[in-house]
Amino acid sequence: MTSALVVRPSASRDVGEAHAYHSQHGRGDAFLAAVDQVLDRIAERPLMFPLVYGDVRRALLRRFAYSAFFMVDGDAVVILAVYHQRRDPSRRPKP
Repeated sequence: MTSALVVRPSASRDVGEAHAYHSQHGRGDAFLAAVDQVLDRIAERPLMFPLVYGDVRRALLRRFAYSAFFMVDGDAVVILAVYHQRRDPSRRPKP
């Protein structure tokens, strides 16, 4: 069963900013495809991804050094952030 995805506005901004950056380097479409793929994987099997902070889980994007952070909330999955893996860890998403 596929879980419903709820994307927080801050996560949408993260993706938009990263897409703008990668578009300048000719990789914008590939970045969005990688985000779509990881969101599909999360929706299909959210519990397969490791817990990294409390109830927050992390899924790595393929081909890009980004991680999607999310929480499982009943039948829904809440996407909290999409961070570059070298981003300041003090900005780690919190529920």
